[in-house]
Amino acid sequence: MPKLTHDLIERAVPPLQPGREAPLPDEYRLRAEMLVFLHGRDPGLGLWVFAYGALMWQFAEAAPDIVAPARLPGLARRYTVSDIQDRGTPDAPSLTLALEEAPALACAGLLVHLPGPKVEDHLWPIWQQEMSGGFYEPQWRDALLSRAHDGSGAPVRTLAFVARHDHPLYAGEKPLGTVADTLARARGKNGTAAAYLLDAAETVRRHGMRDALLESLEAEVAQRLAPPTLHAPTDSSPIEAGRARAARGAAPG
Repeated sequence: MPKLTHDLIERAVPPLQPGREAPLPDEYRLRAEMLVFLHGRDPGLGLWVFAYGALMWQFAEAAPDIVAPARLPGLARRYTVSDIQDRGTPDAPSLTLALEEAPALACAGLLVHLPGPKVEDHLWPIWQQEMSGGFYEPQWRDALLSRAHDGSGAPVRTLAFVARHDHPLYAGEKPLGTVADTLARARGKNGTAAAYLLDAAETVRRHGMRDALLESLEAEVAQRLAPPTLHAPTDSSPIEAGRARAARGAAPG
């Protein structure tokens, strides 16, 4: 079975084609929305952010003082949002990850702690990254500082970016094969959707956790990107050969 690798992805995914670009976000509006969301919090206190997608490996600019594996009960990672600005384009949209309500599940990810004072300065690069598309809703949720599935771990109040079902780019949950088809061909200004998938799955595993959806999609996308295998003709199996000899021996001379 083929394995998804960055080398395979770069060789197999078509290059980015010229075309329309997504409109740039209004940074003044974004910053105002962030300050409204933080209103009433003590600006000297730090805050936790739950990372489940690219934020799991793209948090350096926010300068966190703690990064730890965690689970977010009641939510699951799903490819339910169209991506036209990162790993896709308006002419060839991709799909990107979002958090969806799932009462029986708990999303594996990382908790990123942003220290005070002036926590808004640490949060701003994350807010730009997560909220520029407008398809997430910032919510306060309770996460667990734990790798385990059993509900153990210290509870932590955290900021989480959850899918907005009323946004025009919300695509809803699609069959696994449809998602894999999209991820296998999509590329945007920030790279390929397949590389994003691989980075997400590898980051979760590196922190001692697993995600069944990501790993299933790894296998599906690898099959779509791998070159076809040419099988050389082989001799018949021993059983078939034995039957042929027996038939020849029984034939009239």
